[in-house]
Amino acid sequence: MRKNLYKVYLLLGSNKPFGKLSSCEIIEEADKLLLEALLPDYLEVDSLEEVADTSEILENEPVGEFECEYDKENNPIPVGNFFNQVLMCQTNKEPLEVLDECLRIEKIFGRERHYKVKGVVYHSRTLDVDILRIFKADKKGDKILNKDLSWRELSINEERLQVPHPKIGERPFIKQLTKDIKI
Repeated sequence: MRKNLYKVYLLLGSNKPFGKLSSCEIIEEADKLLLEALLPDYLEVDSLEEVADTSEILENEPVGEFECEYDKENNPIPVGNFFNQVLMCQTNKEPLEVLDECLRIEKIFGRERHYKVKGVVYHSRTLDVDILRIFKADKKGDKILNKDLSWRELSINEERLQVPHPKIGERPFIKQLTKDIKI
């Protein structure tokens, strides 16, 4: 059975180490796990660079309101800068399957989710993977690589998934990171 083909743009971010891994190392390891999870088994390309690309890892200040966290002695812990990267890859997983893989990989790196009823308050995190944009190939195909494909951007507004990401315009570093993507 033929499956849909998508091009997904993910934003990876970290500002909190996990075990012995620094934020940059977390992002590098998460890249590998995401590609392993999202790229199809039947990949028929000469080079991974034909179906996936990453930006540089960029350090930037936190965006938004962060809730103060405390150490064991009840001293406030300052919110550290974030390290961010954009990963683009082609996949035959449906958008909600991509979301589930992102959430699964966040958990591997100790991601804890905090929810606030009124307003959005952010917390430091070991790994955050946001789906920025998703494009769908104009036709179904058995091969993941087809240079003649045209792509149509999807707009998804479901409870679990909003694409394009609703806060994409509030994060100026995203534009800088996505310009690094070559395919």
